[in-house]
Amino acid sequence: MKILHTSDLHFGISLCGVPLLPYQKSFLTTLSSAAENADAVIISGDIFDTSVASSEAVKCWSELATELCITKKIPVIVCAGNHDGAARLASCSDLLKSAGLYISGTLEDAFTPTIIGDTAIYSLPYFNPADGAVLLNCKPDSASVMKAAAEKILAEADKSKTLILAAHCFAAGGKASESDISARAAESVGGAENIPLSAFEGFDYVALGHLHKAHTISADGAETIIRYSGTPLPYSFSEAQHQKSVTIFDTKTKEITEIEIPSPYNLRTLSGTYNELLSTAETDMCRNDFMKISVTDRYAGDNIYMHFKELYPNLLHFTGKQIEASGAAAEITAKEAAELDIISLAKRYSKDRRGTEPDQDELKWLAEA
Repeated sequence: MKILHTSDLHFGISLCGVPLLPYQKSFLTTLSSAAENADAVIISGDIFDTSVASSEAVKCWSELATELCITKKIPVIVCAGNHDGAARLASCSDLLKSAGLYISGTLEDAFTPTIIGDTAIYSLPYFNPADGAVLLNCKPDSASVMKAAAEKILAEADKSKTLILAAHCFAAGGKASESDISARAAESVGGAENIPLSAFEGFDYVALGHLHKAHTISADGAETIIRYSGTPLPYSFSEAQHQKSVTIFDTKTKEITEIEIPSPYNLRTLSGTYNELLSTAETDMCRNDFMKISVTDRYAGDNIYMHFKELYPNLLHFTGKQIEASGAAAEITAKEAAELDIISLAKRYSKDRRGTEPDQDELKWLAEA
């Protein structure tokens, strides 16, 4: 069997104030085509970007689910992510199963597998560690709850089948981009820790969501394949160089392959002196790209911004030298992200998504909270 694994669709997301839903609609056809030779589709959380999604975002999800489950007769297994309103997403879940759509919205749902051919798929949604601790009688942290949940699943599982776990979490060794910082902040507030890879031992394939870069983090020599599929489209400038894709897992050969997903828009970052950037703009043939521009020798005044805005109509992120001294890397490890304080996380996330750092009132409110 072949299982298509994707995650973090984030229907309704915006980039520096620009709605990306019109572009996300193009992904529906691409994913539908990629799934044609698959026996099942796993979506590992974050169908939506907010817990109360817009009607347009809900329609987009409905079209995708209908195309896969009804038109193509491909079963779809979904676990709720931290951005999803789990109760809303999983409403009418028993009814939806008859159409081939299996949605896990609570931790209790994780212990009933979806059986497809020779494969048992367990879908474990993003959870509150305190609630998980009560259910599983363990310590109230993410690592303990995940370990206890995995042990319960494996103890009851049919070992003659290929065992797949779909989950939405921050696994140790995962590579976080700026667009993942909000997730890291949410976990830090809750006192959560990275999930150790040892918690997943015993499964054949672990289909993870939460981080936006496609990558495998299995330990060397480990039999369990642990994989983040990444987002289908770039949702921040730090993702501009990511090759977006969906993952195909072959249950017979235990091999994974990637199907590349072309982006309907291009993200570019330019950095240099004022004169260098002006000189480059004169011969730039791609001025309609979504742009992030950093001027290294002048302050970011309105006059300079408007000058570049005329040259690049889709200039979304503009900075000058006074806020370019942080030297923060675009990509950090899970361990490094976990060591950042909440204020630093908020600054990085706001700068990536809005193009500006939080103002003093916002920082004050955050500190008080």
